[in-house]
Amino acid sequence: MNYYQNIIKITLTLLLLSQLTLYFLGLLRPSILLDYFDYWPITILPILMTLILRRSYFYEIFRNTVITFLIIIVLIFSLGHLFDAKFLSTYQFDGFFENKDLSVDEIYKLYIDFDGKLNLNTHSGLGYKADIIDLPGNIGYPETIESVVGEPKVIIFREMATSNLLKVKGWDVSLGEKNIWELDIFSIDSTINLDNIELQSSKLTGTGDIFLGKNLNLKNLVLSGNYEVTVSKELSILVKGQSEIPESWLKASVGNLNQPDNPYTLIIEIIDGSQVIFSDG
Repeated sequence: MNYYQNIIKITLTLLLLSQLTLYFLGLLRPSILLDYFDYWPITILPILMTLILRRSYFYEIFRNTVITFLIIIVLIFSLGHLFDAKFLSTYQFDGFFENKDLSVDEIYKLYIDFDGKLNLNTHSGLGYKADIIDLPGNIGYPETIESVVGEPKVIIFREMATSNLLKVKGWDVSLGEKNIWELDIFSIDSTINLDNIELQSSKLTGTGDIFLGKNLNLKNLVLSGNYEVTVSKELSILVKGQSEIPESWLKASVGNLNQPDNPYTLIIEIIDGSQVIFSDG
């Protein structure tokens, strides 16, 4: 009996330590604590019952049963978090929203300014989509404010008031390819994919990776911060300012050219103090 007791105690302890490890590895959100509290009849009550019945003659059997039951619960909750199980309270707070009702004839200026990670992509059609990056962090759920007057129309992404346990690493944002956009973005450790989209002069500030695709329609892009930029071999650009470029690029008096035999279609300006590394995609 003592051997069995030790095994189940060690197993439960290791499972709880694994959850703590997954949190520090950036894989498990601390909101799992809320889920344990929300399901208190099967998580907290059994523990209280073992304390209440500790003087009973069947205490040992009851305690072993409770520990075995809690092992199953911890496993279910851990897997539920890793696979976004909807029965958990954490995933009943839906971070996804979209607006497909933007006009194809308008220009929309997108403001994003936050200390989180941004995954920016495009999709066919109109409007925008937004969702959370389901990893632990210090960023609240996103919401938008949209202007109804002015040119261009302004769309501001901002953080909602969110419980510290529910906060995430950042946001996934997708922009409609049929709209015309102007970007003014500050974000950290982000992944920004710009292809199959028409942009007005835009500015990106922060850190991360940027991909510039062959179907990008953009005249001027300003970069400020630390970025690694991958440029499609079918996109001709001119880089002005201090940056690290491939040896095959031409250092000219006007700047750095990735395709010196072709007229450039995009000018990238690097703000002083930035560290930007370019590579061919």
